[in-house]
Amino acid sequence: MSTRIIVIEHEDGTDVRRLGRWLEAAGAQLDVRRPYREAKACGAVDADAALAHIPTLDELREPGVGLIVLGGQDGPVDDERNPWFPAVRELLAASAAGEFTSLNVCLGGEMLAEALGRPVVHRDVPQVGLMTGHRRAEAADDPLFSRAPAEFPVVLWHGLQMELPEGAVHLVDGTDAPVQAFRVGRAWGTQFHLEADGALVRGWAKKGESLPDGLTVDEVVAPVVEAEPELETAMTPVAHAFAELLAAEH
Repeated sequence: MSTRIIVIEHEDGTDVRRLGRWLEAAGAQLDVRRPYREAKACGAVDADAALAHIPTLDELREPGVGLIVLGGQDGPVDDERNPWFPAVRELLAASAAGEFTSLNVCLGGEMLAEALGRPVVHRDVPQVGLMTGHRRAEAADDPLFSRAPAEFPVVLWHGLQMELPEGAVHLVDGTDAPVQAFRVGRAWGTQFHLEADGALVRGWAKKGESLPDGLTVDEVVAPVVEAEPELETAMTPVAHAFAELLAAEH
């Protein structure tokens, strides 16, 4: 029986990218769900069409099945434009309660924090580009982030930031958004983008959204491109650990 990872993508240009390649190399099969395409196919938000692409809790409880929730421009409780968000938050609360295993990136991590009663906060200045994460002592026995280096580059792109939910294990810090990764139950949340490579970041930068004043596209993208080998070295073991964790459930 193969490991299957359901990936929830919230909008075009926010795909699973290299994280998906690392997971497939570790033997996982990806099942990418794009509820936004169905929701807005007719020019209006169709909640039922979107929700049809969200997995059920029973589906995620099956052995060897996991969930990844990706990022996006909207906030974690922007439900009117994204009618599938409440269902995703409910699933993430179940993951935190130990029902199944999930990895939740940026917006996904913020949705996890919100699901656990810890609202996100607005930043004065968006945090954008290549920065440095630090593995905390609490990560020493973490199934995923114990595989990360003590210090590693991270790609950030967010105007909101999550805070540590009650009972969570704080795994990674290192920037002025100190909660860069945490775990609750079988759910992990990251503020940084494990999946982002230079090409993905260039697409975000060209939109001009959340780009701080004074920063150009090239100033944001060039450091990410230069750091890609180090980014891959740091995060490939984390991705493989996630796939291995799911495989062990068989």
